[in-house]
Amino acid sequence: MKICIISNAHPTNDVRLYYKLAMSFAKQHEVFLISTGGVVNTAHNPYQLVVDSDSPWNALGHLQRKVMELKPEILVCVEPLTLLVGMRLKKQMKLKLIFDVHEFYPDAFGERFPWLLRYPAKLAYLLALKYLQRSADALFAVNGEILKQLIGKDSTKRGTVLPNYPVKHVWDYACDTPGLLSQICEMNFDLIYIGGLTKNRGLFKILKLATLLKAEFPHLKILILGRFFNPSLEKAFHDSLNDYNLNAVIYYQEWIPSEKIGLLLRRSRFGLWLFNPTNRRFKLSTPLKVLEYMAAGLPTITVKTPMMKALVEYNGLGVCSSYKAKSLAEATAKLLRMPAEEYAAMSKRCLEITENRFNWEALEPQMFGVLEKLHKR
Repeated sequence: MKICIISNAHPTNDVRLYYKLAMSFAKQHEVFLISTGGVVNTAHNPYQLVVDSDSPWNALGHLQRKVMELKPEILVCVEPLTLLVGMRLKKQMKLKLIFDVHEFYPDAFGERFPWLLRYPAKLAYLLALKYLQRSADALFAVNGEILKQLIGKDSTKRGTVLPNYPVKHVWDYACDTPGLLSQICEMNFDLIYIGGLTKNRGLFKILKLATLLKAEFPHLKILILGRFFNPSLEKAFHDSLNDYNLNAVIYYQEWIPSEKIGLLLRRSRFGLWLFNPTNRRFKLSTPLKVLEYMAAGLPTITVKTPMMKALVEYNGLGVCSSYKAKSLAEATAKLLRMPAEEYAAMSKRCLEITENRFNWEALEPQMFGVLEKLHKR
């Protein structure tokens, strides 16, 4: 069976699209991952193809033509806009359509607006997305709340939860060190944060944390790896490093290819995920980065929510704290003081739970079950 995965926003080497969906599908089927950027691979399955486009909207026509050329039996769309392509091709080509939802799109859209307009914007987006998703024969989602938001009671019939669990042994492979990382890969870090750099993701909480900890831990080193989406926020971050004399504590590295992240995780002891718990999207989601920390053997310092307590505290994989800087600093200091043998035991638990429970391979039977049902229809 031939499967096409299309995206107008994610590169062809995106972690979920290529290393998870495409690589898993390719174990049984011929897979083509098509987007507007990324790696091109026409030699082996899963194949990675790039179409020319100057905008997400203009990409839709190019993606549609490429899918029509390939003639797949199943089409996987990964953004709301690409569902427009899916709806049209489903009628023209009689293919089966899957929508892979990995974000609370309506909530994220509403957050772009001033406070009074957020709910109306979210509601308008949600209504439009509910209409679009009706054309899909099946939905994959990273958590059950997303499915409930989109399809309600119908979620058990058309929806399958495929959390963003890491691939087994994701950081075990040999990886060349690029020149731009050579200096930082010679250092060791006490704490590491990986992800988008925003206020709601705790960027300035990390700076306050460093300020409170550096007196007790004068050699403290924190690595922040991510991408700024707001130039003014980036300027405020760098200004704060100077104002609070944190240049010897905080090390910033711009975003790097996903396959290189393991190089920096191996140089770190603990992971940070200090999201704002008042943000519904973060509160209800199990972030991939927390699981990737654990896949590298890194215990995590995170914010206390029911989900994080069940994952981190209950399993002894780190520590949870309130969102207050002082509480976060106390919790972090407790872990930094941990004897080597206790740290080794906690790190081992992180690796074991990833190997035994939280890995992508454990989800493959569900995926293949959905494909089989669609193929028989």
